[in-house]
Parts: sequence; structure tokens; C-alpha cells
Amino acid sequence: MANTMDKPKEGVKFAARACLSACILVAFALRMVSLGQQPLSWDEGWSIGLSSLGWGAINRVTALDVHPPLYYDLLKLWLGLGRNELLLRFLSVVAGTLTIPLAYVTGRAWARSAQSPALGSGDASQHEEAVGLWAAGITAISPFLLYYAQVARMYALCAALALLATYLLLRASETGKAGFYLAFILSATAALYTFYYTALVIAAACLYALVLRPRRWPALLASGTSIAALYAPWSLYAIPPLLSRVGSRTSMAFGVADALRFLKDGVFGLVFAYDAGWVAVYVVLALLALGLALARRRRESLHGLLLPTLAIVLTLLAVSVGAKAHMFAARYLIPASPFLALLIAWTLALCWRRARWLAVLGLLALVASSLPTLTRYVYAKPYEVSGAFDPQADYRYLRDKTRADDVVFFNVLSLAGLYERFRTPADPAWSYVLRWDPVIEPLETALAERVQPAASQHRRLWLVLYKGSVAANLPLKEWFDLNLFPAFGQWREDTLYLQYLSPTPDMAQAQPGLTFGGRIHLQSAAFTSQAQVDDRVTVRLVWSASAGIPQSLKVFVHLYASDGRLVTQHDAVPVNELRPTTGWQPGEAITDNHGLWLPLDAPGVLHLVVGLYDPQTNRRLLLSDGSDHAEIGVVQVAPRAQ
Repeated sequence: MANTMDKPKEGVKFAARACLSACILVAFALRMVSLGQQPLSWDEGWSIGLSSLGWGAINRVTALDVHPPLYYDLLKLWLGLGRNELLLRFLSVVAGTLTIPLAYVTGRAWARSAQSPALGSGDASQHEEAVGLWAAGITAISPFLLYYAQVARMYALCAALALLATYLLLRASETGKAGFYLAFILSATAALYTFYYTALVIAAACLYALVLRPRRWPALLASGTSIAALYAPWSLYAIPPLLSRVGSRTSMAFGVADALRFLKDGVFGLVFAYDAGWVAVYVVLALLALGLALARRRRESLHGLLLPTLAIVLTLLAVSVGAKAHMFAARYLIPASPFLALLIAWTLALCWRRARWLAVLGLLALVASSLPTLTRYVYAKPYEVSGAFDPQADYRYLRDKTRADDVVFFNVLSLAGLYERFRTPADPAWSYVLRWDPVIEPLETALAERVQPAASQHRRLWLVLYKGSVAANLPLKEWFDLNLFPAFGQWREDTLYLQYLSPTPDMAQAQPGLTFGGRIHLQSAAFTSQAQVDDRVTVRLVWSASAGIPQSLKVFVHLYASDGRLVTQHDAVPVNELRPTTGWQPGEAITDNHGLWLPLDAPGVLHLVVGLYDPQTNRRLLLSDGSDHAEIGVVQVAPRAQ
């Protein structure tokens, strides 16, 4: 008889497991669609670049960034599997798929914690199961969670850890078992090391647990203290510079207009109504209103709504404040996204109990309203890639210009990561000096630790400057121009590519005492007098002017064979474009470096010639004897040493 009575329960459990398995499979399939087809985005380039650094460097850079290091540490390990687009993003697919069973168990635990005393044990169990399954289903098709489960960033992992920590705390509060508290401590700490805004979700879960079972406050306090202790090393290391950055950019004024604007943007972003419009937001709000109406009619307890409401409201407030320091981005709301799914699941579970057709109708309305986002926005990834974007363009350019023994410096890790994605062993190694948002590192440290050692080991260095010499890039370029020898420069789109030659020992000195155009004096010159083919010649000129110069002139530095053949040259505005002659002050000394690369067929004797010309007319300035150039020395060229 007992076995006969157990059959319906076993049937219900089997059906629930089948539904959950279907949700997981659907979620995985949706997250795999076109996974490797979209080009890498700027932010994904940052993920690759940062995760390619050493462990200590990852910590140093993330301490200056707006995200902590755990995801980058995991991605660093993951990169060992490969660096193509599909593999890079598959870590997020794994985390995003795990979010579905986590939503199921969290939904069940939350429904159990908030169940109405009026429900019988059978109805309570069915409601608990329904909330869990609806939560899994909504999470599986959530445009927000689906979008970021296909991006090589920390957001999918953040949502999974937020749910895991919430579930474990609910179970700990329910059972009082130390194992659940310990697991909550570890998962909450991991969430904090992944994404700063998860702190608000964890705080919401703790407040809810305290309201739910106030007698367990000692265990909750001990858990919070343990999390703080585990997070203290990172807090002491990274939070002060983060707060300093926020404080320097955030105005204390936060008026009603700001609050309303961020609330509007936040709600739209949380629903992830992009390309669907406000209709999707209205459908979600209508569903939640329907849930409240059904709950009041059936006299359901509403205290359970405190958990998702707190998680959403606190996150919205925090992201709004952060937006004044950095920017508003819907992705920062992702810790709250699973809690919106819980609210929708709660509504649909109530509808299911009231009339199943009502739940089906609600689901259809939800899917229909979000269908434009799912079909036209999620897989197109317009938020990550704006306009035409070719992540291989920089790599192809450098591949064609560089040699294997060069080294390439990037001013932003996004470009470095995109280069690293396609780099082969035949391509030069790369390094970095971060001088563009989101990270501007101390220049002196970067020069001492990376640039100067590289200049002593490599003959040719490349500097890839996103946005050129503006803002914090300028001091970096100034150092390169004054301490190394510019040999080439070219703009492509919004990136400046510069080639420099490292200094050569034992430069010959010359005191030409020449005057060009009656007012520009070549005070001194130093140059490489002994060189090899396929190597560098460096030239340092010191100029001055006796009067103002109305034109912006270029300096030319040429090496000629004895038969008059031009072998190599470098022409540039003085100091590699930084000190145009129109800005020279009378009597001011201008140090002007030039680098020249000798080809393999360079003859044994080369004549070093310098001068100035007007690039508008190509007319050269004349010396007092009427010549338009000056020979300042001879370079002896030896065959390449074997």
C-alpha cells in the first residue's frame, strides 16, 4: 500500500527533474548559438590582455580598475585550453548554464522561507517546486543573463556566485548547520572578489536572513565577520585607490533629477529591454502587479518579497552612485538580474495555482515582449561592438611591420589582448604602459619595471598609443621621444603606431655650428659612427633659434652612399611631432632624436646629412654658403656578425 501511495510523489519528482533538465539543456543551447562567430569586443580584449599577465600584475592592475581579480585569475588558467573566440567565451557559458540549477534551488529555498502558513504541506511543497522551476525557466531565457553568458567577462560568473551565496545563506538560516554557513562565507567572498556590486546582493540576503530568523544573528554576525576578514587583504590593497577614484569624479550633489534619470535607466537596463523598448518593461511590471493582486486576494504572505526587492533596490542605488564617478552601464546591474527572475517566477507560480492558462498567458506575454531583444540584440552584441570593428586589424598591421625580436608596448590592455589573441611565435612579444581608461598606472613605475629593461634588450621597440598623445599618453610619448630614437610613425583610425630604436653605445660627437635660414642653429650632434647592416643608427641633434619661426618645419636626417644613393632616412617635426618650430622660444635648446635602420645591403661607408624643410612647399632652408643640407659625419658599416 505504501509503495502505491508513493508513486504519485515519485512521478511529480520525475516530472520536476525532467523540467529542470530541459531548462538546463535549453539554456546551454541558447548560450552556444553563434558563440564563436561574433568578433572579439574591446572589453573582451581587456580580459585577454589582463589575464595574459603574471599573477602579481593581474592584482596590481585590477587594484586600479573597477573590477576585482578573481575572474581574470580563472581566465588565466582557462587560456591554457586555447584562445579562439569560442573557447574564450565558453567559461562564461559554463557559469551561465550553472545559473539555471542555482536559480532552481534558490527559488525553492526562498519560496520555502516565505511560504504562507495558510498553505497545507502539499500545497506548500507544490508552490515551492513551482517557484523553483519557473525561476530556472525564466533564468534560462533571460535576455540579460543570456547576453552576458556569451561574453568573455565576469558577469555570468558574478550572477552564478550571487545566487549560490543567497541559496547557501537561506539553507544556513533554515537548518542552522555550520556547513552551510561555511559554504556561504566562501561563495560570498568569491562573489566579492569577482564583482564589487555583488556586495549589495549579499547585504540584501543577510538583511533578509536577519528578518527571517533574528535568533540566528550570532551565526550571521560570525559569517559577516569571516567574509570581511577574508576580503580584508584585497580591501586594504584596492579599495583606497578605488574610493579615491570615485571621490575625485563624483559630485556630492545628487538631486531628484539624477535619481529619476538613473531609476529610469536602471529599470530599463535591468529588464534588458534593448531593441524591445518600454513594452518589455511594462509587461514585467504588469506581471509583478498581477502577482501582488493574486497574493493579496489569497492572503499570501508578502514578507518573502523583501529579499529580491532589497537586492534590486540596493543594486540600483549603488550603480546610480557609481555612474556619477564612471558611467551608467546596464551590465553593472547583473547581480540583481536573477532576483528579478525570482520575482517573475513567484508571480507565474501564483498564476499557475490560480489558473494554469493565466501562467501560460503571462509566460507568452513575457517571451513575446522580449523576443526583439532575443532575436535582434542578444546575438548581435551591439552593446559590446559599436560600429565597424575588426579586432584583427591591429595585429595584421603589426605583423607586417614588426620583426620577431621587436617588442610592442600598448597603452591599453584591450589592444594588447586583441593582439595576443592572434599572435604567433613568429610575432614579437608585447608589454604595456597603461595610460588610458579604465587604468592609468604610475608612469615612473612602468618605465623602470618594463620599458627601460626592454630598451636594453631589444633594438626596436613599438609604442601603440590608442588616441595618440592626448591626456595621460603625452608624458609617455615624451619619455619615448627624449630617451629613445623615433624611426617611424603612422596613424590608423584612432591609434598611433610608433617605432623607436634603442640607444647605441659610444656615439660620436660633433659641433657643427651651422645656421639654417638665418635663425635656426644646429648647436651639437651625436650619432652612431660604427654600425652593422640590419641594425640601427641613432642621431641626437640639439637645435636653437635666434628668433621666432613662423612656419612648422620638418627635420630630415638622411644616410647616403658615397655614390649619392639615399640608403635610409627619417623625417619628422622636431621631437617626433611634439615640438613644432612655431613654438620655439629664442635661445631655447631643443633636443631632437632620430633613428635610422640600416638595410642588409647598406654599403661600408655612409654619409650622415641633416637639414630642415617646409612640408607645405618642400623647400629646404639654406645655410650661409647656399647649400640646403649639412653633412655632419660618416658612419662606418660592418657586415652583420654571425
